[in-house]
Amino acid sequence: MSTQDKTEEVLQKENWERIASHINFVVEKLDGDSVLDSFQSLFAVNLVYGDRLLVDALSRKAVENSHSIAKIAALVGLISSRIRSVGSLLVEDTVLRFLTAFRANNARTCYASARLLSQLFNYGAAHEIVVLQVLHLLTEHINPHSVRLTMEILRQCGRDLLAVAKSAHDLVYEGLRTYFQDSKTSYELRREFEALFELRKREYSGVLPKIQLPSYEPQRHVYMIDFEESQSVPERDPQKFVFDSNYDAKEEAFESIRSEIHFSEQPKEKFSEVVKIEDKTQSDNLEFKKKIYLTLKGSLSGDEAAHKLLKIRVADRNKKILVDTLIMACSQETTYSKFYGVTAERLCSSHKSWKLAFAQSFKENYNDMDTFQATQVRNMGKLWGHILASDYVGMDVLGAVHMNAIETTPAGRVFLKFMLQELVLDLGIAELKCRLEEPWVQPFLKELFPVDDVEKTRFSINFFTAIGLGPLTEVMRQTLESEKLTIQDQNSKPYNEEFDEADESDGGNEDQTARTWEKFNRRRRARILEVKDNSERGDSRLRSRTPPRRRRSRTPTRRRSRSPPMSR
Repeated sequence: MSTQDKTEEVLQKENWERIASHINFVVEKLDGDSVLDSFQSLFAVNLVYGDRLLVDALSRKAVENSHSIAKIAALVGLISSRIRSVGSLLVEDTVLRFLTAFRANNARTCYASARLLSQLFNYGAAHEIVVLQVLHLLTEHINPHSVRLTMEILRQCGRDLLAVAKSAHDLVYEGLRTYFQDSKTSYELRREFEALFELRKREYSGVLPKIQLPSYEPQRHVYMIDFEESQSVPERDPQKFVFDSNYDAKEEAFESIRSEIHFSEQPKEKFSEVVKIEDKTQSDNLEFKKKIYLTLKGSLSGDEAAHKLLKIRVADRNKKILVDTLIMACSQETTYSKFYGVTAERLCSSHKSWKLAFAQSFKENYNDMDTFQATQVRNMGKLWGHILASDYVGMDVLGAVHMNAIETTPAGRVFLKFMLQELVLDLGIAELKCRLEEPWVQPFLKELFPVDDVEKTRFSINFFTAIGLGPLTEVMRQTLESEKLTIQDQNSKPYNEEFDEADESDGGNEDQTARTWEKFNRRRRARILEVKDNSERGDSRLRSRTPPRRRRSRTPTRRRSRSPPMSR
């Protein structure tokens, strides 16, 4: 090798080390920086020459920190639109890492590679064929581990896969459904499967949105998996320097790409992320409430209204708004209509997320009951009585009620009256009592049926007795009676102890036998007096029970005829 070649190799190696150091620095800061800032920083060095260094750094970052995978995929999508080799190399490296980890049962690398591959597809760096090949590999010999991986991939990229390959997307779900129907799986795995199907039913509305990026032309790369041969990551060290004879050509290519995007001339503000505009007027919220209200008013029955509302596919964050709108519409009626109770019952039976929304609304309604008018309080009480009677919303919501003179309001007590009376109307007093005595609900009813404070207990007993629900207070009445007996015993105990102490102190200098006889005589005299008093009381009772003498009636028993006797 000539001297010129040696000098060129030294320069290349120095440049290689500088590129590696810069790439590692930018990738390490990727969590705190924005994607566009990292994109701009990376183009300070020759990425055409250091593409393998970048791919290796990003792959290691994805395995170490799974939270940064979406940012890595977005960054690669932007870079791959300019430098195709970066996207192609990363897709190939990710697939090979996944296959190697899958065969070696390396769960951490396997899940990280599957998530990265899914996000690369979302941001236009990987073709859907790559994802479908991986899904085919997982579902070919299906088992609990491959099922979890399949569900993770569908959670990550199911929305985009449904848009470009609906038939293949549905086929994967059918395979999962068949597996869960024919196999005995764990409870946790079945719950994950149900949650995934619910996510698909909502068209993946709960998935995190993509990172906002400027418009770019995605370059999707395909890597074909050979299922017959064992493919693995080639044994090479990307960090090891290798002399490149095409270094000058790569420098020219990079300068050409860099001049096209004009990084040196463009200010940094131009690449700032898109600012999300927040609507302070709540116009979207008002439009949503209006839509729900018109849907309720345009329905002939509660079943029809619930069917229409479920077809809207309301997001979880908006379900409470719908519940509040339903309750307000019910409160504005002249009299209570079971239309709203049936609608609420059908909504709660459709999914557990509705139960959470109704439970949250109950607490807010009860705390704000003073702001409603009398008719509204009555209608709302009957509506909540219907909902609780259906048992789709548990009695644990009554934990918000503190039955005492300080923490309750007149409007709140009227609300509870109509709610409990509606419960009795639907269930009967015996069934309601059984529901309230279930063991799991007792911690939530400590304040509604208090037993630790005499004043609160008496107040609660008086309230339930006044509204005609006295049978619900039996436990409190027994507690109150036992509390009274305890107080009487405590008051009588010091009196007896005083006499015993006096007896002991008086006979300090006398003989023990004399003290014993004195105590015996005192108790005998007290017993004789007690028997005498009881006998006198018994005689007085007997005298009081003697029937009074019957007074002679002044009215004759037989009325004499005033007409003179007839002469013979």
